[in-house]
Amino acid sequence: MDIAFIYIGFAQSIFVAIMVFLKKPLTVADRILGCWLFTIAGMFLLNVVKNLYAISEELWPFSVNLAITFPTFLYLYTKYISQDHNHFLRKDYLNFAPLLIGVTIVLLTYSSEINSLESFIEHYCKLINVRTIVGHLFVLCLWIYTILSLIILFRHKRQIANNYSFESRKINLWWLFTVITAYFLVYNFIILISAFHIQKSFIEHIEKFRSGALLVFVYILSIWGYRQHQLISNYTSVSLSKFTKPDSERYEKSSLKEKQAEKFTLILIDFMNKSEAWKDNELSIAKLSEQTDIPKHYITQVLNENLKKNFYTFVNEYRTEYAMKLILSPTHKNWSFIAIAYECGFNSKTAFNNFFKKYTNLTPTEFKKSNTLI
Repeated sequence: MDIAFIYIGFAQSIFVAIMVFLKKPLTVADRILGCWLFTIAGMFLLNVVKNLYAISEELWPFSVNLAITFPTFLYLYTKYISQDHNHFLRKDYLNFAPLLIGVTIVLLTYSSEINSLESFIEHYCKLINVRTIVGHLFVLCLWIYTILSLIILFRHKRQIANNYSFESRKINLWWLFTVITAYFLVYNFIILISAFHIQKSFIEHIEKFRSGALLVFVYILSIWGYRQHQLISNYTSVSLSKFTKPDSERYEKSSLKEKQAEKFTLILIDFMNKSEAWKDNELSIAKLSEQTDIPKHYITQVLNENLKKNFYTFVNEYRTEYAMKLILSPTHKNWSFIAIAYECGFNSKTAFNNFFKKYTNLTPTEFKKSNTLI
């Protein structure tokens, strides 16, 4: 069964990687995902080679160095899928330094006496200390890049209300949080078991478990990664400090003047009233920026400082006000609440009920009953 895992995993990784590179438009996050899947395919290919040539020992100079790239790709994919970069930043190539270090260590310990695959395996199996060093490098990368990825996701979650007027699983990236957590726990479990149980028979079971876990990981990453679109955000730094500051400190270096801010405020309010843009159930700050010619970061600043609300609240207040009118309108008295919700721009009954309750302190049903009695 573990052999089937290997071949299925290899085929799945290659197929989805090709499909990702054929996506239109092809974003930076898509390119990173495609390269990541090709790297995972390389890991499965190593197991295919081991199976074909009946190799019992692990080809660690290849497998560990390939594994070192996984945390890097995880971090880079998380970073670029949640931000609106149009190109890969040069400084992010530095994240592949651990791979360069690992490969360099392997090359420096290469022997001129190696003249076959058997001698290669025999030589590197003896270098236990070298393998330990490269293994520790992988563990270090695993912890550092997992933590950085989670920081980006938590920060993204904090900023959703400033960028979107609706709720969606694709926006909150819940699936990526699950992938990161599962990936981290599985690999740490394998590392701990491998460190304390060195019996060969047990290690073989670990190999089967790792192949199966990697296959599941590939399927989740393939299904959700292929469907996921690169999101829009207003932040670029990994540091969380700027998001813990009050708005007054966050915008103190902004070039937006007070009169210009007031002008933008009036433009936004006038546009929302006349265009009814809030009826778009996927209205984002990027769309509103295009429609009003106001930069995204200025919209966020104006809403936070002048109107004391985030983008989510700003848009959904318009939707709720309109919903209140429809609920009390005689021509809409037979409409269901879900129909009213969709008409007003909400994308789900849950989102409608939650915000309506927050805005009016009443549920839609309570609001209708209280006004019917009057």
